[in-house]
Amino acid sequence: MKLPINVGYVSVDDPNDRRSWSGTNYFLLRALQEQVAFVKVIGPLRPQPELFLCQSINQVMLRSAGKRFNYRDSFVMAKAYARALGPQLHDVDLIIAPAGLATTALLRTKAPIIHINDRCIAGALGYHRILNDLAAFSKQESLALEQQALKNAALTVYASQWAADAAVHAAPEQAHKVRVVPFGANLENMPPPPAARSFPAERIKLLFLGVNWEDKGGPIALEALQELKRRGVTAQLVVCGCTPPSSVTDADMLCEGFLDKNDPAQAKRLEEHLRTADILLLPTRFEAYGIVCCEAAAYGLPVLATRTGGIPTIVQDGITGHLFEMNEDGVAYAERVQQLVKAPDTWQTMRTLARKRFEEVLNWTAFTRELLQLAQEALSVNKAR
Repeated sequence: MKLPINVGYVSVDDPNDRRSWSGTNYFLLRALQEQVAFVKVIGPLRPQPELFLCQSINQVMLRSAGKRFNYRDSFVMAKAYARALGPQLHDVDLIIAPAGLATTALLRTKAPIIHINDRCIAGALGYHRILNDLAAFSKQESLALEQQALKNAALTVYASQWAADAAVHAAPEQAHKVRVVPFGANLENMPPPPAARSFPAERIKLLFLGVNWEDKGGPIALEALQELKRRGVTAQLVVCGCTPPSSVTDADMLCEGFLDKNDPAQAKRLEEHLRTADILLLPTRFEAYGIVCCEAAAYGLPVLATRTGGIPTIVQDGITGHLFEMNEDGVAYAERVQQLVKAPDTWQTMRTLARKRFEEVLNWTAFTRELLQLAQEALSVNKAR
C-alpha cells in the first residue's frame, strides 16, 4: 500500500534522464513513485536570465584567472530557484530534493524539506578535484549556502558516513537532522542471483569501471594485472567507462570504452561483464560515493577498492570485498587477488554476502523505504498536513 502523501520531487536536472547524476535522480524518482500516492515532478530547472549570467561569469573567470565559479551552489541561483519553485509547492506534503543545496537553501514553504546528497561541500573541498579550482569568493559562498540548506531542511540524508561526518563537523547544531542511508544500484532491472561457478577459472577476469582512467586509479589496476602475470596467475583486465592513453597497452587488457546504459546493446554488454567478472578493481583517487560498487554487489561481485569517500559505507572490508589505503599500489591489489585465488571458499562467501547486501540495503526500494520512515519519525510529514 502506498503512503498517502503528496511529494514534491525537486531536481535541477531532468529526473527522467538516466544520465542525470549517473542515473540517481531517475532511479530515486521511480522508487518514490512506487511507494507514495502522488509525486509531483518539478524539474529540470533552468531559471533565466540568472543561469545564463552565472554561466557567462564562470567562463570569463576560467579564461582570465583559471578559477571557477560554482554557480550551481550560489546565492544568485538559490534566489532564482526559490522564486520559481514557490508557486509550485502549495499542494505538496513533503519536498524531496536530491543534490538540492541551491534549490532548497532559500525556499520558503510550509512543507518540510528533505535534502539528499552524496557529499558535503565542507568535506569535499580539498578532496575532490572538481572543487580545487574554485575562486575564493565562490568557495566561501558554497560553504555558506550549504549551511543555509542544512538549516532550512527538516532532514538531510547523506549516502555515506563520510559525507554525514563532514556535515556534522561543519554544522554541529544541525547534527540531529543528519542521517545516513546508502544509495542503491542504478540498474534498470534487478539481475538474478549470481549463478554458481567454480573459482578460480582458467583466467581471472578483473573488471575496472570508471569514466576517468587516472582519477579512478587505472594505472594501479593495470599494475595489479601485470604483477599477477609476473606471479604466474593468468588474468585479464576489462576496462569499461573510459579509454586509457594510447601509450597504455597490454595484451591481456580489453578496453571497451564508454558503454552507454541508454543504448540497449551497450547496456547488455556492460551487464555481461558484471555477470562474468570475478573481481571489481576500483583503486580510485577520490569517490563521493561509488554507485559502481552497488552495481557490483547486485551481481555478487567482490570489490577491491580504496578506503576513501563513501566507499567504506558500501564495501564491507573483509566481508564483501577489501579496502586499501591511498598509498597502496598495484602490487598490494595483486597480492589480495592471489590470496582469494588460494582461498576460493572466501571468494564464494564474499560473492554471496555482496549479493545479500544489495538485496537488503544497496537498492533504491530499500533507500526510499528508510527515507520515508525517517521522515515520519521526525514528524516531517505530519507537521505539514
